[in-house]
Amino acid sequence: MTVAGLIARLKQYPPDALCMGTFWLEDDFLSLNGSLSEEEIAEAMRICDHSHDAGIGFNWDTLQFAIDHVKGR
Repeated sequence: MTVAGLIARLKQYPPDALCMGTFWLEDDFLSLNGSLSEEEIAEAMRICDHSHDAGIGFNWDTLQFAIDHVKGR
């Protein structure tokens, strides 16, 4: 998902609708591995999305797991 996609999704709701969530950006992935390309970051984000466990959520460990998978570690 892109920032534009997130904004479009949020626009479906009134401004005073209650909501909760976190989001991660490219810089967060780069802070864990500065050698990632834009394509690798996109793939790591897809891995995180497809393996998301609501009981765990997204955290630094899940991001690192996805990065390691993309990098073949």
